[in-house]
Amino acid sequence: MFYLICYDIVDDRRRQRVAKLLETCAVRVQKSVFEAVLEEKQYEQLQTRLLKLLNKREDQLRFYPLSAHSREKVNVLGIQPQFTVDDPAIIA
Repeated sequence: MFYLICYDIVDDRRRQRVAKLLETCAVRVQKSVFEAVLEEKQYEQLQTRLLKLLNKREDQLRFYPLSAHSREKVNVLGIQPQFTVDDPAIIA
């Protein structure tokens, strides 16, 4: 499944840790927005690891699943990334 992942994390240190983890399995498309193709088990593993990094009272992380049909309709204005996010992620 293709996911759009975005976060709002208050603390710089936590934000850096979350970003670093996401960079291992997703492509950063904006400062706090990532895209990833994750199988169900990978999705669950990633969420488990991310939950350990978050402060649930201050931080927010969202996963938006996008169908192939929805993904085809994505319209990017401005600079186009030079990559695609089609291979399943490997969570280290």
